[in-house]
Amino acid sequence: MKRLSLYLFLILFTLQAPSWADDIRDFQIEGMSVGDSLLDYFSEEEIKDNTNTDYYTNNEYTSVEFFELPSFEIYNAVEFNYKTDDKKYIIAAIGGTVFCEKNIEKCNKKQKEIDSELSNMLKKSQRVDDKGKHSFDKSGKSTFVHINFLLISGDIVTIEILDWSKKITNEKRWTDNVNVSFRTKEFNDFLKIAFK
Repeated sequence: MKRLSLYLFLILFTLQAPSWADDIRDFQIEGMSVGDSLLDYFSEEEIKDNTNTDYYTNNEYTSVEFFELPSFEIYNAVEFNYKTDDKKYIIAAIGGTVFCEKNIEKCNKKQKEIDSELSNMLKKSQRVDDKGKHSFDKSGKSTFVHINFLLISGDIVTIEILDWSKKITNEKRWTDNVNVSFRTKEFNDFLKIAFK
């Protein structure tokens, strides 16, 4: 029970947004927000060393991911996206991931906790739930669950669970996880063509 209370406190502390929040810039993941410059937190060399090369087939945006940094208090990994030609590295999307290795129930529980907090904060947004088989896994054994909050601004907040099949976990070393992300409308529109 003590651990759950600590986790809920950390979610409240990390999200740091008023109950009427309708701007994703009001939210923080590990102290960082959409609209911030990555250079306020990392050197250009660190950013380049952690860039996911060839992640998107369309290179309008660049993905950067940091794993298990000592400064991370809640998440195992944090991913950022910025416009590739932006020399200020302004964050257009940020997501925090908690790994749930061999314990999908842990992911389900965390998603429910995060959902409860965000639902209270994003009352003016439209909620869209979605689940299904992950398109990456042709066997159909990997699944996803999405909870999306569509803000009036067009920005989006997503809580996602990825439950990878044993085969994908063994071959790719991908771990089941729960992720919360904050994305600008522009970046979300880009995702529709990012892998084409």
